Amino acid sequence: MMLAHSLIQTGILVFLLTAGCKDAASVNKPSKPVDTPSEGGYIESVEQFNAAVKKAKPGDVLVWKDGEYKDVAVKLAAIGTEDAPITLKAQTPGKVVFTGLSSIKLQGSYLAAEGFAFKKLDTSVKNPILTCAKGSSHCRLSDILIDGSGSKVSDIDTKWVNLYGHHHEVSHCTFIDKRNMGCLFVVWMENGIVPAHTIKDNYFTRPYTHYDDNGKARNGQEALRIGTSDFSMNDASCIVTGNHFYRCHGERAEIISNKSCFNVYEGNLFEEGEGTLTLRHGNDCIVRGNYFFGGGKDGVGGVRIIGERHLVEKNVFLQLTGTGYKSALCVVRGESNAALNGYWTVKKAVVKDNIFVDCRCGIVVNYSGRDSQDTPPEDVLFAGNTIVSGKTYMIPVQVIDTPAANLTWEENVIYGGTQQGITLSVVNVKPVTADYTETLSAIRKNAGKRW
Repeated sequence: MMLAHSLIQTGILVFLLTAGCKDAASVNKPSKPVDTPSEGGYIESVEQFNAAVKKAKPGDVLVWKDGEYKDVAVKLAAIGTEDAPITLKAQTPGKVVFTGLSSIKLQGSYLAAEGFAFKKLDTSVKNPILTCAKGSSHCRLSDILIDGSGSKVSDIDTKWVNLYGHHHEVSHCTFIDKRNMGCLFVVWMENGIVPAHTIKDNYFTRPYTHYDDNGKARNGQEALRIGTSDFSMNDASCIVTGNHFYRCHGERAEIISNKSCFNVYEGNLFEEGEGTLTLRHGNDCIVRGNYFFGGGKDGVGGVRIIGERHLVEKNVFLQLTGTGYKSALCVVRGESNAALNGYWTVKKAVVKDNIFVDCRCGIVVNYSGRDSQDTPPEDVLFAGNTIVSGKTYMIPVQVIDTPAANLTWEENVIYGGTQQGITLSVVNVKPVTADYTETLSAIRKNAGKRW
């Protein structure tokens, strides 16, 4: 009798499960319980995610089921290892779409999140989207899309990406059209911590600009900022490489705002952006092998130098139209006794082996925008640069009221244009410069999400 009773119960259970499949699917419930990845289930809710995280161990992969989810805020708080990280990923890259007030936070070490898309953003409240939390280390954010093109314009200051801790990687992510105030991507400095992050192969575009009541672009709309004024003399040692910054107008001044020391910017493409890679605060940074391309747009700049012992070498500046601070390369006039948020005097900078082709203003030295800027650059070396100006109105070199003894010019090749404030030797035969079409195309193709 007990056996028969058991069989009857089993039959009823099977019937109920079979009959209930359609209803279960209609309310988006998982086909099987989700505890840990080893049980083969997909995550479909924050509750299931939290249950899986509690059991997660090094090497586990937590998989979120394809679909669209609103107001999903998840925190992966766990500890992986270098050889066996804990990973949160989309079932199919790009097919898990988070909307509204959704976010991912990594808190721990050797964690990763990859393959997600954020769309239909709610910009009515402050909502950071991707965060590596304080105390975290060796985390990775990859193949993630944040698309703000469908969101409402908002004055609420929100950062899309916040990096605390140290040794994180953000790679192959795509950031499109941030329409609320605030810097898009921030590396935050903390006492006693050298961030040492790697930011590589990402795509940024930020064409929208917020203006104040006087029609001036508001400050704080950069695509990327590393550090803050208060920590600007601290070592950050971040590497920014292989990224494509396209039409990152933002605040119409700074595309990247460097506010820390010992950072390396290498192999990036800056295209048609009304601003510059600005070494705003901090010392000892390297800007090497980047490409700056005007594309016929107005106000497109290159590199702005402020501070000490910066190296700017082997960059290519093509058809840039900016002037003043947004010249192809602007060496800024400093302030005596500058505050941390002021203009520190340029000292011992090296500008070498760069190529300038048809830029409205090539190298501009000692430019200032305020009366308090009273100290000219000191001990700056310009060596091995090639400046080709196809029109007489173009200014290959401009030096503004600077004692010549503070500047050293060695083996530069200058062709065409009209120099101002200085007379350097020129060549009569136009130098042959490379065709960079394939190089720029390769960076464009590689940058951003891979799905």
